[in-house]
Amino acid sequence: MKRFKSFTVLALSMMLAVGAIGCSKNESGNNSGESPGGTSTDVYDNGLPKNQKVTLKFGFWENGYGREWIDKAIESFTKKYPNVKFDVTYSPKINTVISTKIAAGNDDDMFDIISPYFNGGDNEKVTLIQAGKFEPLDDLWERDLPDAPGKKLKDMLIDGAYKNQRRYDGKTYELPMGGYATGLFFDRAFFEKNGWNQNPQTWDEFIRLMESIKAKGVVPLTFPGIYATYLDYGFALKRFELAEINGTLDKALSDFKNQRLPNYMAPENVEAFKRLSELGKKGYFPQGVSALTHTQSQMQLLQHKAALVFTGDWVQNEMKDSVPEGFKWGFMVIPFGTKPEQTKWIQNGTGSGGMMIWKNKPDLNKKWAKEFNLWLFTNDVQAFNNKNAGILPIRKDFADDPKRLEQMQDAPRSVLEYTKKNKTRFETLQRDVVLDPHPAHAQASKIYKEQLPDVALGNKDPVAFLEELEKLFKEGLDAQKK
Repeated sequence: MKRFKSFTVLALSMMLAVGAIGCSKNESGNNSGESPGGTSTDVYDNGLPKNQKVTLKFGFWENGYGREWIDKAIESFTKKYPNVKFDVTYSPKINTVISTKIAAGNDDDMFDIISPYFNGGDNEKVTLIQAGKFEPLDDLWERDLPDAPGKKLKDMLIDGAYKNQRRYDGKTYELPMGGYATGLFFDRAFFEKNGWNQNPQTWDEFIRLMESIKAKGVVPLTFPGIYATYLDYGFALKRFELAEINGTLDKALSDFKNQRLPNYMAPENVEAFKRLSELGKKGYFPQGVSALTHTQSQMQLLQHKAALVFTGDWVQNEMKDSVPEGFKWGFMVIPFGTKPEQTKWIQNGTGSGGMMIWKNKPDLNKKWAKEFNLWLFTNDVQAFNNKNAGILPIRKDFADDPKRLEQMQDAPRSVLEYTKKNKTRFETLQRDVVLDPHPAHAQASKIYKEQLPDVALGNKDPVAFLEELEKLFKEGLDAQKK
């Protein structure tokens, strides 16, 4: 199971400000461009003073990715900028630490940088943003990357990362420094041995692949029925893939992100679930799939009992003790189009585990905090993060260097290789509007998780399934408006 279960990978903030800095204390990092002696005006190429010491307090969420990656980034950053120090609080429950500090209302004691992991989830984050507690970061999209002078951050990220980054009231408060990708993973060596298509370009080609696999006596597809929402990793974005083909993408995305009707019954979503049910009716899933855990379904892949599994690029780390010799990770998505040149949508996560900057802090602290976050986009840091933590690189030029690709874990590398061969678009399932909790929405979520395996197996009519969910969604939506 992925390490950021609520994730959504890793979105961080960057640096702004070139030019003179005002005046303040030496150690507090308030506004001075002067050295402790008060005479030097030397600055780095980013415009920040070389001789004024700054200590950044950092509340870091220590989770499945560990802490080595962030420690390494801090080490390389402070080597280049020795006047900056970090005071890091590591905790798997940093959300509780953050909430305690927020409740205390002491800005001096609050972290300069925090991992946006809150007790109240997205609702608490939105509330704090609306209250003006965090620094907006939109101008940082225009910053040059430290290791690529003349190339702006917004232009050097994978397709869709800039345009589709989540914004609140039109402003950006988190920037995506890495993430994860989901879809169908397989053994390239097994596919090569059987002569199976590793890169189907259309829905019809994909169905032919399923038939070829089934004809060999191998289960084409598997997923964990106990955690059936793993199917979302292959199907949740297909409504948008179809909408793009149909010329209705803007409306489909806007309706989804703003929680408008139709939701479950959006025509493209209905079509996607019909196709899911079609796969089950044709016998492409294993018997007993409803009782499988995520690791059991992934073991079916490793043992060649199934050809493809719905999961994410964290699978290599998760199953590292079970991968057989000669296994080669491959990746594909289910194409819904009729033409090879049509976009293939990939679900990814870039938000969880990132960092946000507390607004009511000295200007110089915030500028150095942003500079550090920009540092996380350098290819050296991106490479270390993937090799040692499995974080998917988000730089579009990352794969240009064969040496970097060689150092990557195989599963994430297979995702990048897929994007090189195909027209793709990364997208998350984040909403711009967060609804208040309602029993009808909780019931819809429960039904979705419990009945999704039956829909996938062709045992439950997908339209009736979606109509029931839509009714509950509307009930909760109507209550929100009162």
